[in-house]
Amino acid sequence: MSPNLELHQVNSLERAAYTTLYLLQELQSSSTQVSAMTGAINSTNAKTPGDGGEITNSLPSLMGVNDSELNGVIIEKSRFLMKLAPRIRRLESDTSKCLVGKLEELLACIRDDMMEDSEDDADSKNALSRKKDRKEQMLLMIGNCLRGLALLGKGVDAESSFARVAIMPIIRSKLSMGKLDEGGSRGECAGLFFLLDDIANTVASVYGSLLRSSEGMFAHDAAATNGKYSSSMEVDLIVSGVWVPVATALMTDPGIKTAIFSPGIANVLQANYSALDTFLSELASNLLKTPTTDDANEEKSSVESVELGDFSHLYYQPAITPITIDHAQSRLYSHPTTIEFSKKWNLPIYYQLRFAEFCGRLDKALTRVCSEGWEADVFTGEERDNKAIRDQVGFELAIFVELYDILTSMWKSNVFLRPLTHRFLRGAVQLVGRLLAFIKEGMDGNIEFGGNKETTELNTESEGEGESTETVMGIPTYHWNQRVEDLAIVSWELTILDTCMTHDYLDVVAKTVCPVDSESIKSTHNSSSELEEIRSLSSDVLFESSRDISPLIEHSWNKLIVDNLISQCCVPLSAVKGVAATYRMTNRPPPTQASPFVATILRPLKEFDTTYSSRTPPQIGDGWKYQVIGTVADRYSVAVEELIATVKRTEEALKSRKTRRMMAGGMSDGEKVKLQLYLDHMEFKSHVEELDVDVERVAGLVKLRDLTQEAESLFEQTQKS
Repeated sequence: MSPNLELHQVNSLERAAYTTLYLLQELQSSSTQVSAMTGAINSTNAKTPGDGGEITNSLPSLMGVNDSELNGVIIEKSRFLMKLAPRIRRLESDTSKCLVGKLEELLACIRDDMMEDSEDDADSKNALSRKKDRKEQMLLMIGNCLRGLALLGKGVDAESSFARVAIMPIIRSKLSMGKLDEGGSRGECAGLFFLLDDIANTVASVYGSLLRSSEGMFAHDAAATNGKYSSSMEVDLIVSGVWVPVATALMTDPGIKTAIFSPGIANVLQANYSALDTFLSELASNLLKTPTTDDANEEKSSVESVELGDFSHLYYQPAITPITIDHAQSRLYSHPTTIEFSKKWNLPIYYQLRFAEFCGRLDKALTRVCSEGWEADVFTGEERDNKAIRDQVGFELAIFVELYDILTSMWKSNVFLRPLTHRFLRGAVQLVGRLLAFIKEGMDGNIEFGGNKETTELNTESEGEGESTETVMGIPTYHWNQRVEDLAIVSWELTILDTCMTHDYLDVVAKTVCPVDSESIKSTHNSSSELEEIRSLSSDVLFESSRDISPLIEHSWNKLIVDNLISQCCVPLSAVKGVAATYRMTNRPPPTQASPFVATILRPLKEFDTTYSSRTPPQIGDGWKYQVIGTVADRYSVAVEELIATVKRTEEALKSRKTRRMMAGGMSDGEKVKLQLYLDHMEFKSHVEELDVDVERVAGLVKLRDLTQEAESLFEQTQKS
């Protein structure tokens, strides 16, 4: 059969579809008009029980209708069309069968021609031109078939024929367990990404022109309400013709289904999901991509040969725009097969496997911290991540670096799955809570650090050697809540964690869940407002998780550190009682400088403040320092007050016995003691001022001044002499 004759025949089939559609519409219209008229007549003739008549349930009929009562032309036309109704239905069926048969024949021809082209690439220029003309003619005829079937409402038949004749042979030739595992071990599905990419490229190369033509004919660029695209199309070859067969093949074969959806290994399942998610997100753009430069040049040269009778430039050319591709992608995501396909993934099990890995890393790190202390090197990630976290975030302790590395690894491309966003957020909150609970138990004194924790068995099979054991001696047992250094550094790390959870870590989460680059946005399937809402919700969740950090920091500084420093600073105060013994009945000269113990009272506080002043959390301020100095000054003043009272009682006793003697310098022993206390007070006051503390705000210092003020005149007297 000549090509022109075949083209005319297919054109005739499309015209037959138009004729059939017209007849069907006329038949439907006539039936509707007659039903309306007969219904009105029957309703007026019906009797009600109240009139004493009988109710009839007979169907409407044209036999009881007089032409004088109705429009005679409508009745005659309706009677004629009703007689032709069986023939019209038969015409509809035959036309549909002819269109489907011709469509399948043309699709098979395209497939066979492509196979011949792949076997023989050395065709002459004339042969290539003839093949190109033949291909364009087949596209025209396929367009006739598709439009004809769409007119008759048989778009599903066109889609199923395209899937069966065009796509399924490609899938069967490329999809197998061998190709699925190509490049890796059995069960790893290492070849899935390349397999899916090969299928998409093959379909695009063989049927790309047909898919673009179909999409241009039946798709509509206009968006529906609220920015949503309409999912209805008369013929949808992208979704029902390509994606549905691929998804069905992956879900139907038992071996392939198990290998892809239930591999039992977290890394494999994540790689499979990512490969299929990438394939689906790029399917519309890959299938509808425009021809290459060479093809465009060929089309241009064919246009220039119009003087030779080539009018191909006048043929319909589909306009595939980004809106068209977005429309097709939207239909892919909203199709029931896609929803069913997504339900095949056992994502909760994947999350449990991943979360078990995260918890295992953190638990091992905490176990080592218990054995070796907070300075233990527990980081198990990559060294570049270790350096980046320390430099950019500011963590110093390895346990916090390990925690942050675990938290950020949850959002890496080889771990994160978008449908599990809420679970990963919850997991991050739980991991932070696990560390906070560990710290709180330590602050309460319920966790012991150090001790003999490790016993290693060494088995040797060499001749003459037996089993031996090696015990690794750990650090001495202690409670870290009694070490101000540990409390300060842990509190500072908590301060950094509190800040980064709502800033640095939020940025990590947002960049993964709400990407800003154009390539990543394509696979998120969310509008800009939805992405902003997701970011806001993530921020709220992370903010809630960090609310338990501040109370720990405040308790550490305002209670534990303060109590520890007070205990250390108050130890030298026991030497206050020895001041009286220094001058009683010793004939020593009056004192000229403070007692040696005074310089040691605030030494622990000064050393601590020097070391950790730059690591004091901003919300703490200097209130803790006033608490320490105030309590120490109060106890110091009490000790001085008791000593002065004792000295006075002693002086009164000596005076009553008239045994009081004036010692060297004209001062009594009691006056020398008071002068020493005055010098000690002045020395203590100077140390307080070195800590940038307002002495007037320290009640104990004011009391000390009042207690020793009496000796000020004695001090002036010694200065003059």
